[in-house]
Amino acid sequence: MISRTKSPWIHTLGMSMVLIGLPLLSCKKEKPSPASCPPRDTITYSNYVAGVMRQYCISCHSGSSPSGGVALETYAQVKASAQSGKWYSSMSQGRMPPSGKLDECTLSYLKKWIDTGYQP
Repeated sequence: MISRTKSPWIHTLGMSMVLIGLPLLSCKKEKPSPASCPPRDTITYSNYVAGVMRQYCISCHSGSSPSGGVALETYAQVKASAQSGKWYSSMSQGRMPPSGKLDECTLSYLKKWIDTGYQP
């Protein structure tokens, strides 16, 4: 007959895993909310968006055959992509950039640029 009681080492192992796991959960990095982002009075293509494009997008979305057929090298190209709705949604949903989702502050600034009329 098989005993249904657990041996003491299984109980100790289980408790050890709980005690080790709890501190790791508390180390979880909190994502900043848009309200906690440093204030920026004006978001323009030249003072903010272009830098984001250079850092995260241009390596794939430039040249004679940009990825997905979407070129993001100039203000006009970025504005047209943003106006289509695909530009922001691909970033906010984490599909772009391929290196990982942009942080919440960056996304909120890009959204502000859209909401304020795509200032050059």
